[in-house]
Amino acid sequence: QDFGRVETPFIISLWIFCACLGKIGFHMSPRFSKMFPESCMLILLGVIIGLLLFYTHAATVSPLTANVFFIYMLPPIILDAGYFMPNRLFFDHLGTILMFAVVGTIWNTLTIGISLYALSLTGIFGDMYELPILHMLLFSSLISAVDPIAVLAVFEEIQVEEVLFILVFGESLLNDGITVVLYHMFEGFSVLGQYNLIMQDYLAASASFLLVALGGTAIGIIWGFLTAFVTRFTKDVRVIEPVFIFVMSYLAYLNAEIFHLSGILSITFCGIAMKNYTTQNISIKSQTTVKYAMKMLAQSSETIIFMFLGVSTVHDDHSWNSAFVGLTILFCSVYRVLGENTTCTQVYRAM
Repeated sequence: QDFGRVETPFIISLWIFCACLGKIGFHMSPRFSKMFPESCMLILLGVIIGLLLFYTHAATVSPLTANVFFIYMLPPIILDAGYFMPNRLFFDHLGTILMFAVVGTIWNTLTIGISLYALSLTGIFGDMYELPILHMLLFSSLISAVDPIAVLAVFEEIQVEEVLFILVFGESLLNDGITVVLYHMFEGFSVLGQYNLIMQDYLAASASFLLVALGGTAIGIIWGFLTAFVTRFTKDVRVIEPVFIFVMSYLAYLNAEIFHLSGILSITFCGIAMKNYTTQNISIKSQTTVKYAMKMLAQSSETIIFMFLGVSTVHDDHSWNSAFVGLTILFCSVYRVLGENTTCTQVYRAM
């Protein structure tokens, strides 16, 4: 026997197999699908598998690392969302979506981080007394962008008005990119130290914020148009048309990451830019291949991510602080509602 050589791919393949079985059972039971979203089921299944691995010591697989997540798992999900975005409706309400995504995300990050820092000064968090405010802002940037997967699933089920759907969907798509930009900005500030920051650092961060967002968007649009141009010459080799779409969109993501720009915004707008033009150039069979392959890759990535979250939760290296966790959830809920209501009011007045 040589289980050690194939241990990691075997365990991960087994996880995906169990997740697929779980997804089948979940959708065959309408009662459960109405009670909680599919992502919760996958995380719970991951926790169960993690418990089995932890207590039986059957196998050890490294958890999902940041590099694996951003380089391999995230791009298929974002590409799927951008490629199948209803373009006309999205751009008709782009101003409102940006208000929710940019202003709302910055609001959530600052209010949550400052509130947690203020409470840490009172000693309520115990060992976390007087953590630097930059550390709190770094943490709040990670949790400020709420991903409304469950809300979108409910919207699709009850067929809500399409403008409301595109506002929520567009915000969920763009605020991830904004969050990544904020995270890297506060990460750089933390390295410098809060007492070493000068006005030039804040100005450079503001300029960097715009550069990362706009630069990533520009790279995505350029690669999208390049894909549309290349697919004009594939009439005699239809079989490679889907390859160009997947590879060039992935290159757009990696190209943005090379220059420390927003890969999320890059691959999003690459998908948006290429869709209208590539569909006119590629065959019907290629369109079908792209559609189902893209959906399959996105679903597989989501499944692996949620399963890894559940599995990586089960280990003996946790540092739990009930006050910090509870107040974080409270601030996320309160400030999210306040920010959305304020943004909605400003948008309504502008209209």
